[in-house]
Amino acid sequence: AYHAPILDRDIQALQPILRDNFWLTMHVLSITASYGAGALAWGLANISLGYYLFGRYRDPAPGAAARGRKPPQACGRLSGFIYRAIQVAVLLLAVGTILGALWADVAWGRFWSWDAKEVWSLICILAYMVILHGRYIGWFGDFGLAAGAVLGLTTILLTWYGVNYMFGSGLHSYGGGTGGQYHVIGFAALNWLFLLAAGVRYLAER
Repeated sequence: AYHAPILDRDIQALQPILRDNFWLTMHVLSITASYGAGALAWGLANISLGYYLFGRYRDPAPGAAARGRKPPQACGRLSGFIYRAIQVAVLLLAVGTILGALWADVAWGRFWSWDAKEVWSLICILAYMVILHGRYIGWFGDFGLAAGAVLGLTTILLTWYGVNYMFGSGLHSYGGGTGGQYHVIGFAALNWLFLLAAGVRYLAER
């Protein structure tokens, strides 16, 4: 990890005002776990997108009203796991953000200051909430959920990497670093191109 291009090799100790093991452990643990749940949903979504892009689509049953061919069966099964992983991510994101606000009140005397990290944490929660509710009320189906998981991880990347390594300002600038922009942006761009290709195949088959 020390030699990874996106990590700062000159890591320093936390500011004295932030050296609180209780709040540090509770906040960072819940936020990191939420990122893990989002990454799990993203990984499952990319497996699902692989089926959408390369899998064998099924012909509809004789006399069925549905138009077009049906996606591979694995897509439906994976969708259930993606949905559960996003639920866990939302819960942990909300808990971690609330704990972060409580820690901010202890450290800086205010719960919320519209800092870049705080704003992007809120955007993360809202993005995942829209994905969950959109799937629940039928705005989109299994493919839309997989696409939403990719969108969700993109917001996580912006919250963690973008704020700390590209914006480098605000109350959370102590966690900043430099380098790796092309790696991260290239990774995200390739993932969205993969999503686009899967979407084209899905729409063509449908």
